Amino acid sequence: MGAKFTRRRFLTALSAGAICLTLTNTVGRELLERAPKLTALHAPRVNSLRTPKVWPLPSVSPVPPKSVWAFRSRPDLSPAALEMTTWAQGTSPGYILVALKEGAGEHGPMIVDDQGQLVWYSKYRSARDFKVQRYRGMRVLTWWEGSVVAGHGVGEYVIFDDSYREMARAHPGNGYQGDLHEFLITPQDTALLTAYNPVPADLSAVGGPKYGSVWDGIAQEVDIETGRVLFEWHSLEHVGIEESYLQLPSDPRYSYDYFHINSIDVDQDGNLLVSARNT
Repeated sequence: MGAKFTRRRFLTALSAGAICLTLTNTVGRELLERAPKLTALHAPRVNSLRTPKVWPLPSVSPVPPKSVWAFRSRPDLSPAALEMTTWAQGTSPGYILVALKEGAGEHGPMIVDDQGQLVWYSKYRSARDFKVQRYRGMRVLTWWEGSVVAGHGVGEYVIFDDSYREMARAHPGNGYQGDLHEFLITPQDTALLTAYNPVPADLSAVGGPKYGSVWDGIAQEVDIETGRVLFEWHSLEHVGIEESYLQLPSDPRYSYDYFHINSIDVDQDGNLLVSARNT
């Protein structure tokens, strides 16, 4: 032998072979590290929102059977799998944030890289509007979680830090429930959010019942730390029911969703832009 084969070299080679064997026979994707106090699959803290920390395994097909991932390290989790079918030309590598709401597997906020490999996932009953924002000077992950009733969200808003730990939760004030359509953190660390409220209304002017019901679209600005409502806007105080493009529901027991608030943004002059799908 040209070089001395020491015990250290033997153990190093043996451990490398064992690691290769373990990975090759593992089902799913093995992630490097799990952040504390979270029942989810996690990437390391370092560059957690920038650099994927997942190795694709050659023995695993791109789309597993039944479109659900399986993990030997976390058999209690079965998130829905994603299939990458088309790659656009000229795009930069990065993460894709997904919030599944229907279909196979478990649902919840999910991060995959641009090859479709799972980077992070957390199991929630329902998650929408999953995105990266800034809060207290740092990048954070935010989403809405809750249940959907009559087409509208009934829930709250979650803020996670870059180690996938919960920092805060935001709620609408004045007795309203958080809707799934919008949760926008402003540079002042306040939250712009939406809510729906069914109220009695005379719909005879638009061909409906005199004693009907209509959904009032509500926009609020809330201080995240204290929960104090700083601003509140109601669609029924500014937009008439007759301005809607939506037909009345065929069943008079259902509230008329004449406005359907969808999103809020801040204009360059500080005014709020409110999107309403049905007007």
